[in-house]
Amino acid sequence: MSRAIPAVGPAPAPDSDHGSTDRFPNHQMFPLRADRMADPDIPVPIEKKSATWNVAGYSWRGGAPRPMLFPFIDVLRGFAAISVVVYHVIMHFNWTGFPTSGPLVWFRTGWMGVDLFFVISGFVISLSAFGTLDKTADTRKFLAHFARHRALRIVPLHYATCLVFVVYIYPFMFFSLDGWKQFATHILFIHNFFLMHQGGINGVNWSLGDEVQFYILIMLTAFWLRQCPPWVIGVGAVAIAWTWRFFIYRMTDISGPLGVFPRFAYATELPGMLDEFACGILLARFVRTKTGASFIASNPMRLWAFPAATLMMGTISFLIYWHNAAYWDSAWMVVGYKTLFCITCGLLVMSACSFNQKSLILISAPLRYLGTISYGIYLWHLSIIEAFKKLGWLSGPQALPAILILTIVFASASWHFFERPITQRFARRLSADAARTPGL
Repeated sequence: MSRAIPAVGPAPAPDSDHGSTDRFPNHQMFPLRADRMADPDIPVPIEKKSATWNVAGYSWRGGAPRPMLFPFIDVLRGFAAISVVVYHVIMHFNWTGFPTSGPLVWFRTGWMGVDLFFVISGFVISLSAFGTLDKTADTRKFLAHFARHRALRIVPLHYATCLVFVVYIYPFMFFSLDGWKQFATHILFIHNFFLMHQGGINGVNWSLGDEVQFYILIMLTAFWLRQCPPWVIGVGAVAIAWTWRFFIYRMTDISGPLGVFPRFAYATELPGMLDEFACGILLARFVRTKTGASFIASNPMRLWAFPAATLMMGTISFLIYWHNAAYWDSAWMVVGYKTLFCITCGLLVMSACSFNQKSLILISAPLRYLGTISYGIYLWHLSIIEAFKKLGWLSGPQALPAILILTIVFASASWHFFERPITQRFARRLSADAARTPGL
């Protein structure tokens, strides 16, 4: 079965000008993933013995939140999710009049939300894995516990939204052999291995392939990652990512009928994204140290040091990007830019971890809720965009409010009536199993 490049793909359509130097090229319609659930068993390395009280679901000891609870990570998730939705609306509706300057210009590059999510994933998933290892050194118990928790969070909604997308958007796939091949690769989370399967069903879930493969990597290496020298993780991940992306840059031709799509699809496979995941792993290692946990919990410098560094690195990153916005034409951008930008994302994550004032946590509740349902926002929004596109007369400014509202409604409903009930039901079963299993 022949299939057009999915509209959510990172590349321009085959007939577009891949060599354009337009300031806002349609070169990366990045989707995002949003692994919302940080496991409740994340360890607390520093804990003062004093009265404990709760607000907004977070606990305090001695006037400060427990160091391993980072409520503003959810704010970043929500912001990244909305950024990608707005970006896709701009691209799918060819919204040429969207602002090209000022703060709103960020949404022109909303695809960068996926890079932020990969850094967050490296951070949160590593904390979860390391926390489980703190409780048991039994490899079998660790693997079973980790795999069950990750599968419960990722699999159900992925399967459900894929089914809805095919039924309402691509029903022809039921009647095609290639369609059934797509079903198989998406079920197994290996769709990113195949060029024409990458983005083939609900294209925004291409990154779930990377995500699940990262989970497997963590399962196999968590014992080592928890104790090896941090520089080994950083240097090793950057070396692998740069080597992979340089190889893909040399082996792919963007002048063909598919434009930059093959270069994007292969460059963003797991080896090419290891620097971003590793950034999160290193942050997890940092906050687990006595120095790191103490700094982000109570050192006054945290309130300006991380935000100032984030602003500086973000400014540098975006200046470089706008001067090389064609992106895929440049070896330097393909090979090295993600490493530069993931440093910005890492500093942003540290900034979010450093803000723990009770008043800020209370007033940020709506933004944190968007983070809670961000996985659903990610998986639902493309189906809604595709449905609205069938109204040929609809423009970007008209579509955006309705798409945002419906996406949030769908994501909220799926969280409260589908995702959370499944998680809670199996979590109780897992807790009962853990209670019968010493060491967990």
